[in-house]
Amino acid sequence: MPVVQVWTTTPEVEVEPGDMPSGDTQAFKRVTMWASSHDDYVQKLGGISRQIMVDPSTDYGDEVNQMFDERLQDRNAVRLGTFYSYKPD
Repeated sequence: MPVVQVWTTTPEVEVEPGDMPSGDTQAFKRVTMWASSHDDYVQKLGGISRQIMVDPSTDYGDEVNQMFDERLQDRNAVRLGTFYSYKPD
């Protein structure tokens, strides 16, 4: 049976002008979930390819560490972090 690990990625999205009240058109958020491999994680995310396997000995900051701790308690859940939006330069 494959070893299942917590994986994370930070997908970026682009929206049409006027979709957000702020006027921002780009955004990103952290996503964590369990997967048995890089390919398994990419497949679950629908092809997002830039992700890392979580190193439990690394301090990623309060919000992200909490996300990882929550994943350890529930292998079926997907955890979404804060949604950050911005205007492109």
